[in-house]
Amino acid sequence: MAQAKLHALLATGRLALTQGDSQAAVAALHQAHQLVPADGGVLLDLAVATLATCASGPGGAPGNLAATRRAQALAEQAVQLADGWRAQLVLADIAQRLGQADAAAEHLRLCLGDPQLPAPRRARAYQQWAGLQMNSFGDAHAAAVSLRHAAQADPALALHADLADLLAELYAGDAAPTALAAGFAALGRRLRPIGLAAAPARRSGAGNPAGGAAGHRPRIGLLSAQFCASPVGFLALGAVRELARHADLVFFDRGAKHDWARDAFQATAAQWLSCADLDADDLHGLLASAGLDAVIDMAGWTDPTALAALAGRPVPRQLKWVGGQAMSTGLDCFDGFITDARQVPPAASALYTELLLRASHGYVSYTAPPYAPELAAAAARPPVPAGRPAPGVLALAANPAKISHAMGQDLQQLRPRKLWLVDRRWQHQGTRLAAQRRLGPLMDVAEFITPASHPGYLDALRGLDATFVDTAPYAMGLAAVELRLLGKHIQAGPRPAAALMCQRHCVAHLGARRFDHHARLAAQLLAWCRP
Repeated sequence: MAQAKLHALLATGRLALTQGDSQAAVAALHQAHQLVPADGGVLLDLAVATLATCASGPGGAPGNLAATRRAQALAEQAVQLADGWRAQLVLADIAQRLGQADAAAEHLRLCLGDPQLPAPRRARAYQQWAGLQMNSFGDAHAAAVSLRHAAQADPALALHADLADLLAELYAGDAAPTALAAGFAALGRRLRPIGLAAAPARRSGAGNPAGGAAGHRPRIGLLSAQFCASPVGFLALGAVRELARHADLVFFDRGAKHDWARDAFQATAAQWLSCADLDADDLHGLLASAGLDAVIDMAGWTDPTALAALAGRPVPRQLKWVGGQAMSTGLDCFDGFITDARQVPPAASALYTELLLRASHGYVSYTAPPYAPELAAAAARPPVPAGRPAPGVLALAANPAKISHAMGQDLQQLRPRKLWLVDRRWQHQGTRLAAQRRLGPLMDVAEFITPASHPGYLDALRGLDATFVDTAPYAMGLAAVELRLLGKHIQAGPRPAAALMCQRHCVAHLGARRFDHHARLAAQLLAWCRP
């Protein structure tokens, strides 16, 4: 009788979990656990269900944090009762959610060392490992190696592995811009044979197409996973707000976190569609059925699934703008690539497959966050750095992945007496170990500042008396803008005119006269969205 009840509870809990009812799953699996408290498998199911209760809503909400820690405690008990790859995968997921990157890496190492790990789960574990290497530890090369292992376990991941190889070359500076551009173009051609339909005609309903009668409000889609306090948020929000005065904006949200910038984007939306979990075919269908005049992609190669959906031209007019805009997409499905003459001079035009649309006052503006109102005034007239920075004191305020081996050697020639490394990722031991291979003896004079939030990051920058060095070959972007608005000294060497856009970010932002041109930029965006 008890065995039958156990099986029924397990079936109920697992079915509820697959149907998305995590609360019902927790209730059933909790009862099952009470029947067999020493069963590690049931404990692990309960941990997964508990974790699922915080899958929606703000990740930092107190309720979510408490549920995540309960799930962690359950999974740790399960490891003691039934050690194996499944428990390690769950613990790795939980550790990542809690920001414990080093612990997540150790769980994945143990998982991948289990010979019983099935190939599909091995591929997933290597993917997760690659994400840690790139996003937490700032090691693009290690991420590429991990994705190559993932592709060996699951050949469907071959394109992702090839993309990671290209990104590693981009960060390292080992390949010429022309070779990288050709590589991304070749990668883009592989997105086409996925069976997507041809672009439909615009279903205008009661209105006219975007190029029609005066007074028509065009319907413009915006596609990104970073409608939040991110480069997309700070560098695009101001123009998007202005654009919303003249167009109906439809946001295709691929997974942004909840914060003040997300709320600000949502306030401009005529329609907000959450589509983080859609595959390329379903996303293509959603875009095609939304009745859009134009769509602006704000993800690029950070979201290959979205690029695959756009490759089938679901919208009559498609543009590429800020967000994953390091270089050309390599695709011919875009009607324009929005940049400016400093970011992409005429000498670099051949590196882009898209028609280049150059904004007259800069391809981005800057929206100051509510906790840094002084940056709004600085955006209108960037201050000139005052005084002279402390001699021999350098600082790097960027993703550690942007610190190449060659850059490390150049920094050593400057013989700094102190090197400030400012980024939340430096809190991880894995980040420091990866950087040791590129910075070498500079790590002996390095001091780390690991702000947990953007307000803390800005406070750290304000308080540093140092020369901030541009990263190479992948230059600072948003960081360069904010350092300039804070009146900091920035050392940026000349970059060739025929370089990729991401290699010219810093020098281009240093050449901008202002960053508050939201209305002028929005007017150009509106014009470019018309056929």
